[in-house]
Amino acid sequence: MYQMKNLTKLIVLILFFINPLYATDVYKMAFGSCLHQNYPAPIWSAIKNNNINSFFFLGDNIYGDTSSGLPWKLKSSYELQKKAIPSWLKSIELYSIWDDHDYGKNNAGADYKFKQKAEELYFDFWNIPSNDERRSRPGIYYASVKKIHNNKVLIVGLDTRYFRSDIQRVKGVHLPNLDPSATILGTEQWDWLKRTLNIDHDLLILASSIQVIPTEHRFEKWFNIPAERDKLLQLLVNHSAPTLILSGDRHRGGIYQYENILEVTSSSLNRNSSQKVETDTLLLGKTYPQNNFGLLTIENDSLTVNLIDKDNKTLESASISF
Repeated sequence: MYQMKNLTKLIVLILFFINPLYATDVYKMAFGSCLHQNYPAPIWSAIKNNNINSFFFLGDNIYGDTSSGLPWKLKSSYELQKKAIPSWLKSIELYSIWDDHDYGKNNAGADYKFKQKAEELYFDFWNIPSNDERRSRPGIYYASVKKIHNNKVLIVGLDTRYFRSDIQRVKGVHLPNLDPSATILGTEQWDWLKRTLNIDHDLLILASSIQVIPTEHRFEKWFNIPAERDKLLQLLVNHSAPTLILSGDRHRGGIYQYENILEVTSSSLNRNSSQKVETDTLLLGKTYPQNNFGLLTIENDSLTVNLIDKDNKTLESASISF
């Protein structure tokens, strides 16, 4: 009997390696934003239970901003977050971009005078190597290509802070900047993005700390500089590969669609919103103010993305074939 059991196990292993019908090759990336270093984050348990391969931090990965913009709080916030983030994350691949609260000043853009110091602290926290191109130029944007199954997945992280033009806010409402020269990415990052999208790939995952597709809420978004949003969306619509945008910032989650482009906003990991209802013409389903994370799963030639709460309950989902 013992020999028969061992023989059965051997047959299963052989079939697993030589027959794709017996193999399950699934890639999972979780993602989220708005993680306060001073608050507990029970949502990590649900994330861990999904057996993820990687995690994308979409900004506000600490709350180290000050009203003066002085960067002293960034360093201490990073030190606290280093202790708070679960140790198992060190065994998987991590991606990151920043937003205003880990940039150093709320709603800040290109005119933030301590941005070089903030960039240095960011690179050190995320262990960006000294020979990485991000260390030699302004901005934290970057790209990498990952081969999953036989598909090339292009992962792009944008910097929506370092070069961004001023956006006026009146009584809590962010007003549109209609200046033809106004920008979010800046000239160098735009040129880099156009070149990067020419890299051979089958699927594009594009991370932006602020939302790209939504137009109706009063908070920060690409629509605050509408010409820049139109420029990005047309670039993505006209490029050859299916596109999924990941975004954060809003302390609520939701899935949006513009033509053939999906955007999943996941926020917050541990600072949920008090505003219960928000909608948008380009919203699919509802938005969710409770703590949440996103989970994208790539299997064969399809991608499924879910928005999930801290109890591991799926709130919304969508899919892309490529």
